[in-house]
Amino acid sequence: MYKYVAKYFIPSRVFKFCNLTAIPTFIIGLIAFLLSSYFVIYSLPADVEQQEIYRILFIHVPSAILSELIYLFLAVNGFIYLVWRTKISAIFLNSAISIGLIFTAIVLISGSIWGKPTWGTYWVWDARITSTFILLIQYIGLIALRSSFSSKQTTDQILSIVSIIGAVNIPIIKFSVDWWNTLHQNASITTSGSAIDSEMLIGLPLMLVSLLFLSFSIFARNIQFEILTRTGKTSAMREIING
Repeated sequence: MYKYVAKYFIPSRVFKFCNLTAIPTFIIGLIAFLLSSYFVIYSLPADVEQQEIYRILFIHVPSAILSELIYLFLAVNGFIYLVWRTKISAIFLNSAISIGLIFTAIVLISGSIWGKPTWGTYWVWDARITSTFILLIQYIGLIALRSSFSSKQTTDQILSIVSIIGAVNIPIIKFSVDWWNTLHQNASITTSGSAIDSEMLIGLPLMLVSLLFLSFSIFARNIQFEILTRTGKTSAMREIING
């Protein structure tokens, strides 16, 4: 694995790839997001019980999925960096933190807006909401740690360790509604079926895919910025930038 990463995921090659894909993925993601938004807002009928407010589901759920997946991505890259010391893993880790923070904030804000008309309150300290709030604090902590050390190597090591340890919160978020009696509803989509109408269920993967494309475009630019910060003065990177 180390030989594969070292051969194909060198910073200069990744920089070129990001330069080629950042704008196209943003355009695709933006168009997909607009089309998906039109579909879930104007094409789908109102819910029988929640009426129009249920439509916030289509931004809340995909954001929740991505906030957790991104943190797992941080932990995986942290592990790879600690084991094989691959610079690109540290670059990926640093570049994804802010994106995960944004999605976690969207989850909490959209959930609060959704909770007021359905639960009668914006916020309760139940297991799912509290563990998600802790995830937000974890992302904020990682961003704070990025500027706390003068050495990049030390920063990468600390971020990797904290990311790996913090990943224990992801299964807690996922299974909190099963392990404890919470105000938050149980999972609507399970291996045994879905509690969501099939017509409404179409909007979730559409919105998730659009957010994935938008996230990757931001991620690609973050990677380029991180590479320039670390290696921008080298002759190889100057040649890429000028060429």
